[in-house]
Amino acid sequence: MDKILVTPKINTDLDGTSCALAYADLLNKTGKSAEAVIFGEPQSEVQYFVKDHGIQISTQPDGKTGSWDEFILVDASSMKGMPKIVDPNKVVEIIDHRTGEPEKEFPNAKIQNDLIGAAATIVVERFIEAKLKPQPDHAKLLYGAIYHNTLNFIATNASERDRKAAKFLEKEFGLNGKLIREMFDFATRRIEQNPKQALQDDAKEFGEGYLIGAYQLIVWGAEVFKQKSIIEETIGELSKKFNVDWSFLNIVDLETKKSTIYCSDKVGQDLLTKASGCNFENGWSELDRAWLRKQIMPKINELL
Repeated sequence: MDKILVTPKINTDLDGTSCALAYADLLNKTGKSAEAVIFGEPQSEVQYFVKDHGIQISTQPDGKTGSWDEFILVDASSMKGMPKIVDPNKVVEIIDHRTGEPEKEFPNAKIQNDLIGAAATIVVERFIEAKLKPQPDHAKLLYGAIYHNTLNFIATNASERDRKAAKFLEKEFGLNGKLIREMFDFATRRIEQNPKQALQDDAKEFGEGYLIGAYQLIVWGAEVFKQKSIIEETIGELSKKFNVDWSFLNIVDLETKKSTIYCSDKVGQDLLTKASGCNFENGWSELDRAWLRKQIMPKINELL
């Protein structure tokens, strides 16, 4: 029997973590031989479930070798940011929820790439179709991922499918909004305590040849804005470190249900203004709605 590795991107978020663990479990329950591996360090919202719920999430440094025959990517549909072990020609399946053209990189993969709030929703739907249930710990992770990726269902990417998946988990496992608020509060405290580290952990670059640094922080409350100088300094340092053409930061405040964008580069400001209606003052712009980085970047790419 072929051995399958199910994995998200390096330093993954809650969506990637929950999908990898739960989907590998589903594959094993349906007669396949699958293993989930999380490479790097999961982001702060994942740490909430590790520290406050005692959920065991084993991680490995990127570069770990293994004897897997096939690969399944979850919450990912390109090789950018993927673990070194992944062979694109041996990727047999992709579960994702963003704009992209994964068929170009993964010619042998069965692809489900639906523009909904969370990849976790697709995994929950797979369990429902199989008339099976995820493990209780995995259910918590999937539930948190749906709420985190839809920004507590205020983001424009939230769909009815996401709501149905969340309701299924609530009904079957007794989950509720208390867990979600605690998750966001935990992640917010981690960010406020060390915004520099939070930005370093979140660092992502987009583009080929023309590189854009794109950062995102999701918080509950405006305390993080008291550290604007540290944020500006860190974005500048990371831009130099990764040698990008320009960078921007998207801060989503779940309390005000708005995004605030920081960008110090004039070219970047012009593109962000066209893409999302920003009106910059001293490098900062507050939007009238909550947007996600994964919604902003496709619009920038269209302009480019």
